[in-house]
Amino acid sequence: MKITCFILGIICSTTLFAQGNDPSFALTKGDQVEDLMIRYNELGEFNGSILIVSKGEVVYENTLGFANFETREPLDGEMPFYLASLAKQFTAMGIMMLVEEHKITYDDKISKFFPLISSNYRNITIHQLLTHTAGVKDYFKLGIIKPGLTNRDVYETLFRINQLDFNPGLKYNYSNSGYVLLAMIIQIASGQFYEDFMNNRIFYPLEMNNSFVLNERTPRKILVKGYTAKLKPNDYNLYTYGDGGIFSTTSDLLKWHIAIESNTLVSAQSLLEAYTPVVLADGQKRRYGYGWEIGNNLYGKLVFHTGGLAGYRTYLER
Repeated sequence: MKITCFILGIICSTTLFAQGNDPSFALTKGDQVEDLMIRYNELGEFNGSILIVSKGEVVYENTLGFANFETREPLDGEMPFYLASLAKQFTAMGIMMLVEEHKITYDDKISKFFPLISSNYRNITIHQLLTHTAGVKDYFKLGIIKPGLTNRDVYETLFRINQLDFNPGLKYNYSNSGYVLLAMIIQIASGQFYEDFMNNRIFYPLEMNNSFVLNERTPRKILVKGYTAKLKPNDYNLYTYGDGGIFSTTSDLLKWHIAIESNTLVSAQSLLEAYTPVVLADGQKRRYGYGWEIGNNLYGKLVFHTGGLAGYRTYLER
């Protein structure tokens, strides 16, 4: 039985989406998850939404806990959670769509899009940004994190320091900065703001009505609030995107999952590339593709991603 699952939310508020291919899953696992989640909620260890799908059908769905612990506002299944690094798969999808439309290629150097970028970055390719093999320093480690941080702030910091962790293609090192640059490339190549591209090409067509890119105009009252494990408020306050910045729900992620499975947005060949481990210059492989980590379990190959920032933690596995 292959399980696909999404876990989204805050440290004590989590949303789970899962898919099983075994017909018996609906008859047995749903009840087991119900008992488990209720028990965790009673212990104060689970607060969120859960959705389980078996062979394309929802077999279990529930929401437990609060969206705001100060006001005791109950959680609703349509309340959006911060996805954290699960947003990278949406950015990668945007890049793949533009590649299929022949607007860019994976081998394009980023100097094509940023002609004034500092010298050390000029030969980095889109493929290397997607696979975290570009050597671009992660902005979370550059001492620039502050409320309201933007992609422009990240770009200007990278431009100023003009220094890589290693020569492009030699190593793997997870970098949020790379996906910030990819979001900016989407904007340049498509002629749309990243937020508009996600809306027009993914969220609206798939009717992901509770998914969006956070900006300064987003009403905070519609968001599930982030907390520490001790229930102290720890909300998300950055305006960077591409590496993160997207809010969504389990029901919307089910629509996303179905679109991926049915090749609605890109071809099966593009998805195969996305699910292929990157090969370094010395021939070694790293278990990362285009916005997905890659692994295996008892049932075969799987792709997944984790995420976490402020009071939110996320996990997706397909």
